[in-house]
Amino acid sequence: MKSLAVLLILVVISLHTSAQNLDTLTTKRVFITTKIYRNGFKLSHSKILSIYKDTWQPKVKYKWGYYMNPVAPVLTIAGVGLAAIALKGHNATAMVKGREVQYKIRSLPKLLIGIGLAGAGLCIMESSNELIQHSADIYNAKLKNKKPLAAFIQKVDFGFTESNGIGLTLRF
Repeated sequence: MKSLAVLLILVVISLHTSAQNLDTLTTKRVFITTKIYRNGFKLSHSKILSIYKDTWQPKVKYKWGYYMNPVAPVLTIAGVGLAAIALKGHNATAMVKGREVQYKIRSLPKLLIGIGLAGAGLCIMESSNELIQHSADIYNAKLKNKKPLAAFIQKVDFGFTESNGIGLTLRF
């Protein structure tokens, strides 16, 4: 009977530790996007939404981050392009004291708008990645709040005692 009780306690403890590790999500930043992994496998968009179906806060944050992500590089590239066009300018000529002088006309408003667009694109890119990261953090925090049956056991020692017996110590 004692061996059955010890075996049952060990099974409950092992289920507790394995269940806690199986459901947690990890994130990894890859160039301009953030990928979500579970057990080392990358999850697809539909799989993430199915995981988040019962928790509205991570789902909303993930959706915002997911839909903002493709907009950011486009905005950044458009801003850099507009700034480059503004710096290139266009050729013009003028008559100064009877001589023809060539010069470039550069647009300061185009340059400032281009720099602003590039900066806004970078901010949106970072914000979308933070939203995706935060959605996984919130989901993992909600998992930790759900206490399993054996959550009250803090430490388990199982082994041989000094008198050559089998011992089990549980710390609550």
